[in-house]
Amino acid sequence: MSTVANGWNPSATEARAWAYARDLTEPCQDWDLSLSAARHEATYLEIVADNSCRKRKYFLAVLYLIVGDAVRSKFATIDEPIIRGFLERSRQYDHPDITVWRERSLALLNDPSSFRYDLWCGGGYAKQAT
Repeated sequence: MSTVANGWNPSATEARAWAYARDLTEPCQDWDLSLSAARHEATYLEIVADNSCRKRKYFLAVLYLIVGDAVRSKFATIDEPIIRGFLERSRQYDHPDITVWRERSLALLNDPSSFRYDLWCGGGYAKQAT
């Protein structure tokens, strides 16, 4: 059973339900890409900030993917002002993983040549998280 009706068009409610559900596999191949395109960043920040969520690192990887893919694509996926607004919004969360993500993201925006696919889009930074 899945909590998601359409894996390529999840609602914020469905993403949250999947995050907290036990023993559910990804509803579709490339679920992380689907989530990154869904534009539910506020929900993802809430999930990452909740240490009781077992899938919080998965959503942290999605946060890195959103920013990394935007920079990698020269903001073809999401406009830079939207990314900067997203990073500003993240300041309301006093969670170390969100703080580190924001600092790395701002550094990447200032120096796009520092982008590494494995860290930003391959989950490398999320795997290093607390």
